Amino acid sequence: MDFTTVTETWGLAASPEQVAMAYARYKLAGDLADGKRVLEVGCGSGMGLAYLQQRASQVVGGDRTLTLLQAARDRLDSLALVCLDAHELPFSSSSFDVVLMLEMVYYLSQPERAFAECRRVLRPGGKLLVCLPNRNRPGFNRSPLSVHYPDVPELVGWFESCGFRVRVYAGFHGFNASKRAAAVTLLRRLAVRWRLIPKSMMGKAILKRLIYRRMAILGEIRDGMAPLEKLVELDRAAPAAAGYKNLYAIGSLPPILT
Repeated sequence: MDFTTVTETWGLAASPEQVAMAYARYKLAGDLADGKRVLEVGCGSGMGLAYLQQRASQVVGGDRTLTLLQAARDRLDSLALVCLDAHELPFSSSSFDVVLMLEMVYYLSQPERAFAECRRVLRPGGKLLVCLPNRNRPGFNRSPLSVHYPDVPELVGWFESCGFRVRVYAGFHGFNASKRAAAVTLLRRLAVRWRLIPKSMMGKAILKRLIYRRMAILGEIRDGMAPLEKLVELDRAAPAAAGYKNLYAIGSLPPILT
């Protein structure tokens, strides 16, 4: 399956919030990556790989769509890029310290199998970072190629079934007091209800140009590119996190696997 049309790519127009979301997930990933061997599963066109390389001892980017890997190669000719399937990673056991699955887990047909593969390639004490949209947020719109968006209990279950200790965070609260933000939120909800949101990233970019006064261009992730969102750790007793747009989960393996 080709995921080019639903993936953020170089030079695509984006809203300020979209840029801030990209920075938030890669800043979190970078904090985990310091001095580590890192694998990004579903790296897309590779906009975060150079940022990770600045902090990690080694970075490997993997994706199943060759056109996206070629876009990454055109920009990042010194990085290791691999065509792969998340359900069957082409690496030896205990090869990495950190594995990233950023904005891609909802495309997996067998997420439990992919989580098990991440566990296999991680060393003792390794970490797995997953981030995704919160399906319980107002105005949620699923990607046309998506399979399933887990809620917090499902996400926790996938981690724990593979032996991870997991903490879940949320970011980008939907409330904003400005009249313009409220109007944009209302337009989005109406567009979702009437199925007017385009299916491709390119189509969404065109629609956003009609809604937002200021637009940015997607490119290489760098520190300070947007205000850094403060993430809030979730209480499992209130799993819906309905007011937040994104979920972030960090799973940690024990120092010695059992």
